[in-house]
Amino acid sequence: MVELLDLRNVSVQYETDSGTVYAVNNLNLSIGKKETLGLVGETGAGKTTTALAIMQLI
Repeated sequence: MVELLDLRNVSVQYETDSGTVYAVNNLNLSIGKKETLGLVGETGAGKTTTALAIMQLI
């Protein structure tokens, strides 16, 4: 299978005045050709942070 996206151990942390916030912790994800992935979760679960990390915007 051709891997179009392959992420291993992706973590995103934010430093705040209250301390460290662990938004995404050790995410492993691979998407192959002709595959579709949907991220579903509650508010604050890390969906947008994951997308921004994939696009290298954070």
